Amino acid sequence: MLNVDVGKSYTPCKIIYGYKPGCLDDILDSLVILIEPRTDLIDEIQSLKKDIILIKKVLVKTNTLTETILYYNKERKSYFMKGDDLIVNGVNLFNIKKYQVYTTSIENIIKQYNIQNIHSIVINMNIGNCNEIIQSVESYNHILSRIYIDKQIADYQCKILDNFYCERETTKKHDYIGFIHKNLHVELPKIVVYFCENPNKRLKEMVLFLQQYKMGLVINKLSDDTKNVDVDTKNVDVDTKCDKGTCTIVPYPKSIECLVEPITILKSSKIYYENVINNLECIFDTDNSCELDIIIQFNPKYFDSKNTLQIMYPLQDNTLYANRVFDVIYGTKNCMFMLYQILKSKYFTDYIKEKMLAKKTLFKIFSKRYFYDYISKIFVIKEIQ
Repeated sequence: MLNVDVGKSYTPCKIIYGYKPGCLDDILDSLVILIEPRTDLIDEIQSLKKDIILIKKVLVKTNTLTETILYYNKERKSYFMKGDDLIVNGVNLFNIKKYQVYTTSIENIIKQYNIQNIHSIVINMNIGNCNEIIQSVESYNHILSRIYIDKQIADYQCKILDNFYCERETTKKHDYIGFIHKNLHVELPKIVVYFCENPNKRLKEMVLFLQQYKMGLVINKLSDDTKNVDVDTKNVDVDTKCDKGTCTIVPYPKSIECLVEPITILKSSKIYYENVINNLECIFDTDNSCELDIIIQFNPKYFDSKNTLQIMYPLQDNTLYANRVFDVIYGTKNCMFMLYQILKSKYFTDYIKEKMLAKKTLFKIFSKRYFYDYISKIFVIKEIQ
């Protein structure tokens, strides 16, 4: 089996669920992950001495990491998880085979092995939760190019497949229904992200996040912290002075190098909209902000309960996507520039002064609500999970 450096990002990667003879004959030169929970097949796989990662677990929708039972119905040639619609009793007892297994999820595998791009997911096991497994990667469909499902597998209906074209693919040994992502050959938009909280505690997730979208990074910090930042200035100008420090826009892949260094974010204001203004001011004061397609305000605490943020694209210039709990906001460059202009306008200033006079003692607490109340009259606000 392959000795894997989990600190490295793997691209592209092929994920195979369920071993079938011949399924490893045509593997990519890069990372191949075979997920196989059936103990009677593991010895056969290991005897092949292929350079792959073998995960001896069963896939579930969420990463529960628990022990469970996998049932095999010999008559139907299908698999069921404990708790599925399978009744094991005296009538069918001899047609059922049991495996004691541990669970994992595709999301967990993506994070564990820092997978930047998935060439394909191949489903060879006719298992009852097949739909749930496929649907569980919906938030990662931006890095998923293809899905192949063995034609012998039972019916499958997943919303995620709406993002794919369907075509049949026949190999020498297998017959698959193939799904090719509609955006497979669409160039990624140029995205830049800035943080409203320090990313150091969620560094692994943040690095993978930037890698998967090939994001640039906005660093707004004290001037002393940016003196030694080595940045390729061919495409993006840097070092724009802001009121409280130095703003640097670092393009990908230099953004990853800067991110792995400890970042000291300027102390945030307790008045919500002031932080938004300050960061957007840094971005739009640079000469090359026109090179950007999407601007994201991101709070690394989002990853306390989520594994990734799915960025919708293309976007409308009148729409802001927001998660108010975690202070995530993103939109097109034009949309975010309009937001910046509105927040700097006399109309917004007068509105804020009125609210401040009405609730002086609670103004800081309510400043976030005032911000959204005002911009929701101008933009379409789409809530994201």
